[in-house]
Amino acid sequence: MSTSALLALLMVVGLLTFLYRYAMIGFFASRSLPAWLHALCRHIAPASFAALTASALFVSGGDVQFAFDSPRPWAALVAVIVAWRTRNVLATIAAGMAALYLLKLLF
Repeated sequence: MSTSALLALLMVVGLLTFLYRYAMIGFFASRSLPAWLHALCRHIAPASFAALTASALFVSGGDVQFAFDSPRPWAALVAVIVAWRTRNVLATIAAGMAALYLLKLLF
């Protein structure tokens, strides 16, 4: 692919991405969301975070592996327990990161 074709492709993809995102903001800026859409939007952030976390924990080299010989799943388990008990985001992040670094020393 030539440089000019690559630049044109990047510009088109960037423009389409911008229009897609702006259309939602521009379309709903002066309107209130329907109740069903508002209910769905509340789940976007947790679902995205869960997908990112699961892929970081269980995908290695393009393959899904449920291997518990790594410190990451155990640190995630510590973070889940802290989140469940405290319901505090900062405590969850701190406990998960501390567990990850301590477990890296042990593994």
